[in-house]
Amino acid sequence: MLILLLFRPVLAQELPANFSGNTVILDERTDQYPLEPYLEYLEDRDGKWSIDDVTSAEISGNFIPNKKEVLNFGYTDSAYWIRFALETQKSKIGFQSEWFLELRYPLLDHVTLFTPLPAGDWMVKKTGDRLPFNHRDVKHHNFVFRIKMTPGEKQTLYFHIKSQSTLEIPLTLWSATGFAEKVNKKQFASGIYYGVMGAMVLYNLFIFLSVRDRSYLFYVLYITSYVFFQICLSGEGYEYIWKDFPWCFNHSIPFFIVFTGFWIAQFSRSFLHTKVNSPRSDKALSFFMAGSVVLMVLSLTVSYASVIRAATLWILLEMGTVLLTGAVCLQRGYRAARYFMLAWFAFLSGTIIYSLKTFGVLPVNFFTSYIMQFGSALLVILLSLGLADRINTERREKLIAQEELLKAQQELLETHEQATETLEKEVNERTGELRATLEQMANANKHILESIRYAEKIQSSLLPSKIAMDRCLNDYFIIEEPRHIIGGDIYLFEDFEDGYLIGVMDCTGHGIPGALMTMLAGSAFKRIVQKDHDNPAHILKSLNETVKTSLYPEDRPALSDDGMDAGICFVNTETRTLTFAGARIPLIYAADNTLHVLKGDRQSIGYKKANTDFDFANHHIPIQSDMSFYLSTDGITDQPGGPKRFPFGNRRFHALLNDIWKKPFDEQKVRIMDSCLKWKNKEEQRDDMTIVGFGF
Repeated sequence: MLILLLFRPVLAQELPANFSGNTVILDERTDQYPLEPYLEYLEDRDGKWSIDDVTSAEISGNFIPNKKEVLNFGYTDSAYWIRFALETQKSKIGFQSEWFLELRYPLLDHVTLFTPLPAGDWMVKKTGDRLPFNHRDVKHHNFVFRIKMTPGEKQTLYFHIKSQSTLEIPLTLWSATGFAEKVNKKQFASGIYYGVMGAMVLYNLFIFLSVRDRSYLFYVLYITSYVFFQICLSGEGYEYIWKDFPWCFNHSIPFFIVFTGFWIAQFSRSFLHTKVNSPRSDKALSFFMAGSVVLMVLSLTVSYASVIRAATLWILLEMGTVLLTGAVCLQRGYRAARYFMLAWFAFLSGTIIYSLKTFGVLPVNFFTSYIMQFGSALLVILLSLGLADRINTERREKLIAQEELLKAQQELLETHEQATETLEKEVNERTGELRATLEQMANANKHILESIRYAEKIQSSLLPSKIAMDRCLNDYFIIEEPRHIIGGDIYLFEDFEDGYLIGVMDCTGHGIPGALMTMLAGSAFKRIVQKDHDNPAHILKSLNETVKTSLYPEDRPALSDDGMDAGICFVNTETRTLTFAGARIPLIYAADNTLHVLKGDRQSIGYKKANTDFDFANHHIPIQSDMSFYLSTDGITDQPGGPKRFPFGNRRFHALLNDIWKKPFDEQKVRIMDSCLKWKNKEEQRDDMTIVGFGF
């Protein structure tokens, strides 16, 4: 049946009874005249001949009678001249003077009709999809021309046609009544087709919004892109969408071919679960998706003649790959592949037949012209059924899996009950021993925790007065996050008549050892600043001497090597100057929309090798409005985290401060804590964290 439909002879389209050579005899009873049997054609390879040349005695005899059901020259660079003769009967009874000549292939670039005039000249009507839609003699998506005929008149008409698309020339002459009826039937058929496609788009879109299965979304995008391709192919896109933009219409055909191919590949991957069922096919379909993107770009930049051939061959190769993918998944027992194979076989058959018709291999007839519409409508219906069947199958599989899980849980519960009875006796025997041991451990932990809590109170007593800080500082925040309940970080604050001191210290150790070091450092700091409060460098030097003398007296051997890093600022409220000195702790400040970093001296405090004669350096900064200052221990920058468990680092910390320093300090504190927590994630905190921020 397929062979008969494809290769049925020209006689299947019966010639009118009044057929006479290459002349069409018009009468008042016939509404439609298929012109293919009357056509003669002449190839103009160079496209240089004019109407006068082809009507001359020298060239006129070279016209070749048409023997095809529809003239189709495939893709060609030549121009073609077509001629045929019309003759009317002399009877005037019921004769129609106006006829409509329809060229049913709307993708031709340049179409020129030459109609003879009484004076021997020619009436010239030019159209084609390279010209705006308003140039057409009749506003229709096909090329339609009005032909005036009087009773007893005979005239020979000439077409000059050239196109970068396939050169297909199906011609029909209609009476006014016949053309109106034909347009009505065609619009009715188009309405049914686009109605079916639109209904399937809405139906599957609603299902996607309900079940959130991405296969439905890809399916909707595929149908939508294919509908646009069909609208362009039929010429209706030019009539209703791009009527004033011939360039857009010409490039839309290859664009929507590969755009549709992109969503076909994506839908096939999702529908067939190719990553699991056929990984090699998944890679092949991904390759076609990437190639489709490249061809989409080329369709808007390269000549139509080149890209339409490439797009047609590309979609043929992709359809073959899609069909092969479905076959592989079907062979491996994937149920949904049955609907997929049936649907795509129908569509692929239509695509191949239409493509072969486009290349001129197959004849042009009703079946080859509309095969893609039939195949695509059948495709969307079958794939919708396949999607629904896949969801039902997955639900059944989930129900079966749930039943099996419940059954396994029941069996496990029964086994557990038996094992529980057996173990209960052993557990009861050992419970007494474990209870005694746990009570001893609980008492020990309680005493340790009480000691740590009391040490926390002692350490807290060394912290600055919040009332004094609120009185002296306009806006500030303090982040204090010890690794354990107590730690080796401490922040400092003392106020005086001419200003105030603010700083941070990072002592050796964590927990109770670190807390002991902070108490030693804090008490030493309080004594030192009573004598010399406005010189941070001298404070650090005195602190270095005091701590080292306390930890390592000359009359006893040193059993450990402990010390601290520190950063201290003195803010002179009278001269509005900030003086900073640091022992390995920097001062970070923002001014003039720039983040600055003042590094501390590379000398720590109190260690066995610490040089007590080292002179720390003071840095003086004039205080301006809208400045922000930050002192921080290395707890945050050394904290590991992120996807590769790298430290947070100075660069990331400085970028964070640069992003937030203009915000209120309460908000800055929240942002720093959130960033640290997100970076740390599930990693254990490595060190104590202390950050002090203040501004003017």
